[in-house]
Amino acid sequence: MTATVLRSWSAVLRALRPYLLFILLWPMAGAGVAAACWFILLENLDSERTAVEQKTLRATEDAARNLEQAMKRNLSMVDQVLMLIRLRWQATGTVRLGDFNSLLDPAGRPLNISIFGSDGKLRMTNARDLWPPGLLARVPTLSFFTTHLLRSADDLFIGMPQEDSIGTGNAVRLSRKLLNAAAEFDGVVAVSFATDSLVADYDELLLGQRGFLGAVDSAGVIRAFKVGAPFERMRALPRSLVQAMAAPQGNAFIGSGDFSDGRNRYVSWKAIDQFPLMVVAGADQEDALALFRARERAMYQTGIGASFALLLFVLAGMSLSVRLAMHRHRVDLAQDAYRKATEASREGFFIAAPVFGPNGRVIDYITVDCNEQGAAMSHSTRERMLGARLSTVASTIPLAPAMALLERAMAGGSAQGEIELDDGQGEGPARQVQVNAVRAGEVLAITVRDVTMEKAHLIQLERKNFEDVLTALPNRAWVARHLPQAVARAIDDGTLVALLFVDLDGFKSVNDTFGHAAGDELLQVVAKRLKVAVRPGDHVARIGGDEFIVILEHLRDSAEAAHVAGRIVQAFHAGISIGAGTATIGTSIGISICPGDAHDGDALLRHADIAMYEVKTSGKNRYKFFDPAFYGVLQQRQLRESDLRTAIRDGQFVMYYQPRVRTATMEVCSVEALVRWNHPTAGTLQPDAFIPLAEETGLIVALGELIVDAVCAQIAAWRREGYPPLPVSINVSSRQFNERDMHALFVQALQRHDVAPECVEIELTESTMLHDPGRTAQNLQAIHAMGIKLLVDDFGTGYSSLSMLQQLDFDILKVDKSFTRRLGVDRQGEILFSAIITMAHALGMKVVAEGVERREQVELLARLQCDELQGYYVARPADAARVRSDCMQRAASL
Repeated sequence: MTATVLRSWSAVLRALRPYLLFILLWPMAGAGVAAACWFILLENLDSERTAVEQKTLRATEDAARNLEQAMKRNLSMVDQVLMLIRLRWQATGTVRLGDFNSLLDPAGRPLNISIFGSDGKLRMTNARDLWPPGLLARVPTLSFFTTHLLRSADDLFIGMPQEDSIGTGNAVRLSRKLLNAAAEFDGVVAVSFATDSLVADYDELLLGQRGFLGAVDSAGVIRAFKVGAPFERMRALPRSLVQAMAAPQGNAFIGSGDFSDGRNRYVSWKAIDQFPLMVVAGADQEDALALFRARERAMYQTGIGASFALLLFVLAGMSLSVRLAMHRHRVDLAQDAYRKATEASREGFFIAAPVFGPNGRVIDYITVDCNEQGAAMSHSTRERMLGARLSTVASTIPLAPAMALLERAMAGGSAQGEIELDDGQGEGPARQVQVNAVRAGEVLAITVRDVTMEKAHLIQLERKNFEDVLTALPNRAWVARHLPQAVARAIDDGTLVALLFVDLDGFKSVNDTFGHAAGDELLQVVAKRLKVAVRPGDHVARIGGDEFIVILEHLRDSAEAAHVAGRIVQAFHAGISIGAGTATIGTSIGISICPGDAHDGDALLRHADIAMYEVKTSGKNRYKFFDPAFYGVLQQRQLRESDLRTAIRDGQFVMYYQPRVRTATMEVCSVEALVRWNHPTAGTLQPDAFIPLAEETGLIVALGELIVDAVCAQIAAWRREGYPPLPVSINVSSRQFNERDMHALFVQALQRHDVAPECVEIELTESTMLHDPGRTAQNLQAIHAMGIKLLVDDFGTGYSSLSMLQQLDFDILKVDKSFTRRLGVDRQGEILFSAIITMAHALGMKVVAEGVERREQVELLARLQCDELQGYYVARPADAARVRSDCMQRAASL
C-alpha cells in the first residue's frame, strides 16, 4: 500500500515538474505577505504593551507621591499634638484632654489620646474603651511603653498595627515620652487611630481592582494597608520588593509569583521625609493590561482570520494552477497513450464502421483500425484485418451473437457481452471473450478481453466454496443454495423431495479411543458408503462434524425415502476398518418430506433434525419420519426450559420446610429445605416437575445458588425474630458439585447473612460421590471442616462405598422411604433396616428414617434405635412462618 502511494505521488510530481516554479510562486508570495503583516502586527503590539506598562508605572508613582504627602501631613499633625501635650505636661505636670476634643484623626474622628505614668498606669484618656483591664495590666510590657522607657532618644514611635479592643479593625499607636520638670522620664502619651485612615482612599481607576496602597517601615513590615479587591492581607512585602526599596524612592515590576496571591504587579515607593516610613503603591499587571489583552486578542483574531483567508487564496491559486497543469499533462498523456495503448494492451481494440445495405439497414461491419492483440485473437494480422469485414472472419468469431451485440451498441450507444470463440482445434475448453462496444459518432470503439482463465478460476473457487475439504462432499453452503431450488422444483413438478438428516452413533467414542486422525479417516469412509447406499442422482452432503444430509428428488411417495434410509442403516451394520483398528458405528436418520412436513428448505432441514433427535432419544441406529406430536413435546420442553430460566432470573421460587424429630422425644432437631416453583400460570409446582429439567439443562447450578442464599437469609430472619437456632438441611446435586465451587458458595452465603455454619446441613445422594470422587471428597472435607454437617440422602437407592462414607466422615444417614415403607409389612424389611442402623452407628453416623407415615412405623423404629424421623406422620412441608410456629408449639407441648 505504501509503495503504491509513493509511486502515485512520484507520478504526480513528474507531471507537475514543468510547472513547479509557477505553482510554488503562490505559497512563496503568500508566505512573504503573511510574514510582513505579522511582523508589523507584533511590533505594534509590543509598542502598545510598553506604553501601557510605562503608563501604569507612572500611575503608581503618582499614587505613591500623593500618599507620601498625605501621610506626612497626617503624621506631622499627630506628632504636633503629641509634642504639645508633652510640653504642657513638662511645664505643669498635667494636661486637660478636653482641650483637644476639636482635633480629628485622618478619618475625621476625634483623636483617641491616652497618658500613662512612669509606672505604666493609665493617668487619663478620652477613649477608655481602647484599654480593657487585661490590656492595661500589660502596658508596662508593651513595645510603645518599653521603647520610650529604655531609649534615651526623644523621638516619635510608631507602633505595629494591632487589633483594637473594640473590634473596629486594625489600629496604630503614635507615642512620645513625657518628661517632668527635671527632664526625667515621667510617662508616655499615645494617640491611637485606625491604620486604614492613615492611608489615603484607594483609587481603583488609577491602580485597578487588585492594586494596593500601604506604608511600611525600613524592614518592609506593613504598618498600614489598603487594597482594591479582597485578597489575603499581606503581613510583609515580598523580599524582592524590600530589597529594591533600599533606595528612598523608585519603581519596579515584581513578578514570578512573589506576592502571596501569586499575581504580578507594578510597584512604586517613596520614603516619608522626617518619618521612619515609606509609602508603596502597586497596580496589578493583569488589570493594567486588561484593555491591551482584549485588543491583543482582537488583533490576533484579525491576523489569524486574514492569514486563513490568505491561505485559502493561496490554496485556491495553487489548486487552479495544479488543475491546469494536470489537465495539460493528461492531454499530453492521452495523446501519447493512444499511440501506445493499442499495441501494448493485452486487450484487443477495434474501430468498426457499419456497412449499410440497399434498404439502409446495417448488414456488416468493416474494420477501420485494430491493434495486434485484437488481430491475434482473430488468428490474423493487423494488416490483414484492416478493411476486412466481420463476415469474412466469422470462422473464428460467431457471426450471429457478434452482429447482435454490435447492433445493440449502435442503437443504444453501448453494449457488452460474452462470446465463445472457436479455435478450430477441438482441444481444451473454448475461449471466452468479453466484448465492450461504445458508439462514437458513426463508428464503434470495441474492446475484446480474454476471460477464459477468469471463468475457470471462478468455477474452481465456487467448487472449493461448496465442497467439504475432508470428504470432498458438498458442504453446508451448497445445501443452503441447492435445497431451496430442489423444493421449488418439487412444488412446480408436483413431485416430492425428501431430506435425510444422518447422524453417526458412536463417533465420539471412536475419536476418544483412536484419536482425531482416525476420526477423520472414518468420516472419509462414511462419505463413500453413503454415496454407494443412495440412488444415482441423489445428493450426499456433509454439514459439519458427524452430520450428513441426503437430498432425494423426484419421489413418488415417502416409501422411496424409507427404502433409501433403510439401505443407509444397513450399510453401517458391519464394522469399518481404519488404520487404527475396526470402528463400530451406527446411524440415526431423521426424514422430512416436502410438501407435507415443510414447504421451504429451512423448515425441511429443521424437521429432519427434529426427527433425528427423536431417533437419538428412543434407541438410535434406525430412521424415523418427522412426527409433529414429538415436535410439540419438544417445543413444550423448550418452553418449560425458557420458563425455568425466567423463574430463576425473576426469583419465582419459594422455600418450604419439613421438620425432622428425635425418635425418643419427638422434639424437632432440624428442618429440611424444599423448593417450590410459583409458576405464573401453572400455580405451585413440586420439585419433581422441574428439578430433572434443571439437572439436564445445567440450570440446577443457578437454582442451587438461589436456594442456598434463600435458606441462609431465612435462618438470619428467624434469628432476628428471636427464635432459638435450628439447623436447616439443603439438598445439593452431583452436577452442582461438578460445575460449581460449593465450598466457596457456602462461605459467601454464610458471611453475607452472618449465619453460623452449625445452622446449615447439606444432603447429598449416593450418586454424588461417584462423579469425580477426588474433587468431591476435597470439597466435602472443606465444607465439613467449616462446621457444616453432611447427610447421605435417599440411602439404599444407589451405590455407596463404605470406605467413601467413612473417609468423608458423614454425620447422618437418611434411609430412603422405600425401606421405611416395608417396616411392619414383612420381617425382611425390619432386618434390613436394623442392619443399616447398626452399620451407620458403627461408622459414627446418626440414622434418619424418611417417609414415616404410620404410628406403628414410629414404634418399630424406636425399638430399632433409629435416631431421627421425618415424614408426613411427623409434619408436612410448610412455609417458613408456619413451620417455625409448629416447631414452637411442638416444643411447648413437650
